[in-house]
Parts: sequence; C-alpha cells; structure tokens
Amino acid sequence: MKIAFIGGGSVQWTTGLVVDMALSETLAGADLVLHDIDPAALDLLTTACQRIVDQLDGNLHITATTDRVAALQDADFVILCVSIGGLAAMRNDLEIPERYGVFQSVGDTVGPGGLARGLRHIPFAVQVAREMESLCPNAWLLNLTNPMTTICRGITRATSIRTIGLCHEVDNVRQRHLAPMFGVPADKITMAVAGINHLPVILRMDVDGRDGMDLLQDWLDRHGAFKFAGDHDEDVHDIFKDRLAVKFSLFEKLGALFGAGDRHVAEFFSGFLTEETNRGQRYGVVLTTVTHRELLAVERRGRIQAFVDGAPLEMKKSHEQLAPVMAALVGGPQARCVVNIPNQGQISNLPADVTVECVAEIDALGVRPISVGALPYPVYAVISSHVARQELIVEAALTGKKAPALAALATDPLLRDMETAGPMLEALLAANGSFGVPLDSQ
Repeated sequence: MKIAFIGGGSVQWTTGLVVDMALSETLAGADLVLHDIDPAALDLLTTACQRIVDQLDGNLHITATTDRVAALQDADFVILCVSIGGLAAMRNDLEIPERYGVFQSVGDTVGPGGLARGLRHIPFAVQVAREMESLCPNAWLLNLTNPMTTICRGITRATSIRTIGLCHEVDNVRQRHLAPMFGVPADKITMAVAGINHLPVILRMDVDGRDGMDLLQDWLDRHGAFKFAGDHDEDVHDIFKDRLAVKFSLFEKLGALFGAGDRHVAEFFSGFLTEETNRGQRYGVVLTTVTHRELLAVERRGRIQAFVDGAPLEMKKSHEQLAPVMAALVGGPQARCVVNIPNQGQISNLPADVTVECVAEIDALGVRPISVGALPYPVYAVISSHVARQELIVEAALTGKKAPALAALATDPLLRDMETAGPMLEALLAANGSFGVPLDSQ
C-alpha cells in the first residue's frame, strides 16, 4: 500500500496522523511518502515521523520528496493537507474584510475569507486530482484542507477521483462537551448528522438509551445557553475553546443543535460577529488572528524539533478519522464516520452531487452514506443558502469568472453593506493574485 501525504511538512497535522497510522494493524507495511514544497519542513517532519515509527515499533516505511509526481505515482491513498500562501495569505483573508466592517472568527470556510481561500485552494486541489487521474486513477483522495466543502466539490465536479473530506468537529463536540454534560462515555452517544462542513446538524441523539435532545433541553433549563461564555484562559490555546453559547442560543431559537465549534458556526450567521456583540465576545467567541497562528506554529515546530533532538512526545491514538477510514477501505475493521461526500440522496432536500457532511458506513466495498431524509425547515433555510454560495465559489474557481464570486460575496450573511461587496472582492483578488489566482472581468 502506498500513501502519499501532500503537505506532509505540516507541523500541525503530520505527527499525530502518523502516530495513528503506525498504531493501525491494517496499515502495517504501508509506504508513506511525505511531500512538501518546503524542504526544511519536510526534512524535520520526515525525521520526526521516522522516530515515531521506531518508538512505536510500527511498520511504516517513511520516505520524502519535493516531487509531487513521484509522490502520487501508483498511490492507493492521497492525503491533501495544504495551505497555499500560508499565514501571509490568511492575513489578507482576515484584515481586508475588517476594513469593510466584516469580522471572522476563523476565516477559512465561509464569509470573505472562505471565498478567498477557496479561490486559492480549489484550482490546486483539482490539479492534484487531475494528476491522480494519470498517476493513480484508482486512489482515494482524503482531504483535510479547508474550505473542505468547496474543495471536495471542486474535485468531484471536475474529475473522476473518489474524494472524502474528513473533519473532527462533530466528534469534538461529542467527546469534549456532550459526554461530560450528560455524564456518560462518548461511545454511549450516537447521532444522526447532516449538513455541510463546519455547519453539521445533529438531527437526533441517543444518550445511552435516552433522548439526547430532551436531555439537552433539561440542561439548558437549569444552566442557560451562556453557562460557559465567560470561561477564558490566559493562553493562546484559549481561542480554540468552544464555550457553546452560539450553538445553544441557536438551539433555543431553531430547535436544532449544530455540531461544530462555535468559532466556526458563528461565521454562517449574521448576528454573532458584530460590534454589538463585541466581535463575538458576548458569546465567548474569540477572533483567531494571524498572530495567534504564528505563535502556535512556533510552539508546534519547537515541540517537534525537541522530539527530534531526544525529548519525549506523547504518542497515543487520536480521535481523527483518517487512519480508520483508510483501514476500512482496504478491508480492515468497518468504520462509521462523519464524512464529506457528494449528496446521493442522503439529504433529500439538498441538490444531488453537492458536497454534504453526513454519517457513512465504510468498508472494502466503499462509502455508504446513511440517509436522514429532509433537513427540517429551520436548518434548511440556513444550510441551503450556503450550499448555493458554495456552488458559486466552485464555479468561479473552476471557470475563472468573477461574476459568481461577486454573487457569493454579495449574498453572504457576514456582509455589512451590499455596496462594499465589489471593492472588497477586488481587494481580495488583488491580494490573491500574488498566489497565482487570477479571475477575469466577467
């Protein structure tokens, strides 16, 4: 088995995912090829990954290359984990919209930042998939890159490559919040999930034989939606803490529980990230700045360098779905995972073929989504409009036309003034131009 890791120099993702692979009996003997355009990062992560495999007595063969063709040739799986333009590009995604009164808590999925990032990443992802059609046409592409929905949709619309997007948000909510709230192990909570990435909806929830929605309502009756909104730490990691007030406020108004972190969910709505809410702080949301990300990158790189130099590194199986999905697809234990795949009718009132997030059974025969029927109207009203905008972004990215991008931005709920859509788009496109993302004037 050959696994090509495009973006294998990532200091955020690579080591943890390699630990999972090294601990998987099904993946034993696989050739893992790390690819990156940054030779220094690639060298550091290759050394770290080999050290991980050695310490775990794992059976992975680690190699590295800056040649993407060599990495993709005859691969069985291709992992896509990239950030085109890095933090310099993300700074533009965040700071340009702020000049027009638009605040984004993450800026990588929807809103102006999600649009700009999509225009950078979709063409690259499609190019990788087209190379796969020649070099490894039967491989699965496993995408970890945001904006996940539009990237996966661009690939499946433009190529024949089988593509799965994998995100940990739903499981984070289950593991870190719902299980402690209800006082049960996380594996006692089962959920029906449907929606789009970073805005999945938990439609039904069983908590050890009890109705989870009733339990949640009882909890909210006792504690209120803002129970954790003021909980903060004096630490850079505080930005990632989910204080739940966005989700719980929406549950009280819509009767639906969104299954992603609040910093993502807030960006899909008009009222959470405004001056009136102190840019989200009323709900416990902290805007993730590029400075935050720079500090985290330095911390992560330092930890990996220390490990390479001989320091210990905690190595235990994570809750990420990547290794279990690969193992299931090659005949290992069947997996039941939250995936981002084309809509084949599992959500009956969303268009066919658009990328949706859902639960699926996965084994050697492939990926079988579990049908949930129609989304309830309160969440359909939110999700369907975002699906339409995501289709516009994919259209712009695949055709190079500006008009679909302008329509997507002009109708985005984060926009404060319709008249700013044109100038903001021009500024974002100009910033993206240095990363090779031209759009014409149509």
